[in-house]
Amino acid sequence: MSESKQMLFAKNLICVCINDNQDADYQGVLYHQYADGPIEFNGTAEMVIEMEKLFDEWDFPQRGLAERKFDKKKENHSRPVPDSDDDRLKIEIISDANGVRNVQNKKGKLGTFVVQVVFRQDATWQGHVIHQEENEKIDFGSALELIRIMDRALTK
Repeated sequence: MSESKQMLFAKNLICVCINDNQDADYQGVLYHQYADGPIEFNGTAEMVIEMEKLFDEWDFPQRGLAERKFDKKKENHSRPVPDSDDDRLKIEIISDANGVRNVQNKKGKLGTFVVQVVFRQDATWQGHVIHQEENEKIDFGSALELIRIMDRALTK
């Protein structure tokens, strides 16, 4: 009997490759479908920040809350109106311009996780993660829960 592999299919998949653990903090690289090269991170906080930047760049999944700013500069808080010629999602435009790569074949030295954030609500993330080495799909309800799932998998 052949072993089936858990797979996710979404516009915003990110492959988290954990390569090192220094002082109980993980280092590694992120891969996403719209670029060939990795994004390095040196700690779990930096990993979350880099992933959040990608979601903001893609505008997918959209934020449930507006980002809070504490500087005195006035900002225009209205959402930009898309061009009348192109009513596609920003992530679809990025996909068409850059093509799509398979990120589910990347591997980290200590562990590999394919993350799909479905919603960004209540100032955090909700979605699914696949721990590639165990072929296990787990749902998470917050970014903190995602980190705990990854930490449990890596410390087994």
